[in-house]
Amino acid sequence: MKYILTLVLLNFVVGIHYPSSAQNDVINGAKEALKSGNSSDLAKFFNDSIELIIESDQVEFDKISGTQAELVLRTFFQKNPPKGFTYVHQGASPEGLQYSTGTYEATTGSFDVYILMKQVSGTYYISRIQILDQE
Repeated sequence: MKYILTLVLLNFVVGIHYPSSAQNDVINGAKEALKSGNSSDLAKFFNDSIELIIESDQVEFDKISGTQAELVLRTFFQKNPPKGFTYVHQGASPEGLQYSTGTYEATTGSFDVYILMKQVSGTYYISRIQILDQE
């Protein structure tokens, strides 16, 4: 009985601390796309509609299509060519939303990036991206 309880507890703890494979795909894929400034690779992880805020261009879209968001991000990456991207923090809300914050290093400066992911039919998708100038 102690053995089974230990296994159940271990599975519970591991489940809390390690994101699912689907989450990892989105998290790692978004990281690589941001690192390289590849808007089409990033768009592969977009939900059908997405909130997009880019402070440097004073652009704020609420619920635009993934295709529109991809074009706006392509313009951002062209104006701000990438030098790198790193995650600073990752977490989850009690409602099951996943989020990541990071730093996008560009030739023009540094930007804080906030990514919000929602699970739809068992798959995680990016539903919001916010890119803010670091001051």
